[in-house]
Amino acid sequence: MQEYEKFSKKKEKMKACMAAMKKDIDGFAKKKEESWVKRLGSLGCPEESLEEEKEGLKASMVQATGDNQWLIEQGFQQVVIYFLHSNEFNSTLGDVYTKLLNYRKHLVLVAGFKLHESGQALEKSPLFRPEV
Repeated sequence: MQEYEKFSKKKEKMKACMAAMKKDIDGFAKKKEESWVKRLGSLGCPEESLEEEKEGLKASMVQATGDNQWLIEQGFQQVVIYFLHSNEFNSTLGDVYTKLLNYRKHLVLVAGFKLHESGQALEKSPLFRPEV
């Protein structure tokens, strides 16, 4: 029971500290806002021009967001299509595919020789496919 009372008191202290900190933070935010207003006033920038600039930036952001969306949805698809139809890519891909087929043939031949050395008939091997 005493532990519960201790924790309750600590909890109340924490709540009071949090409230005081929140009040200080709000005060800092208010002071910061006031200092910005003073600085803008001393710069001679009318608030209307700042609002116009803000609206212009919002419009630019909407345009950039739309461009990014198009790039993600359409642009990459176009790049991949051009890439897949390029001669450089297709010739390299053909070389890789040919080397892969040759390597597979080599593995099948090596496996066949090993089976023959172990005394098994080639016709019983799963790799033996004369129809191919």
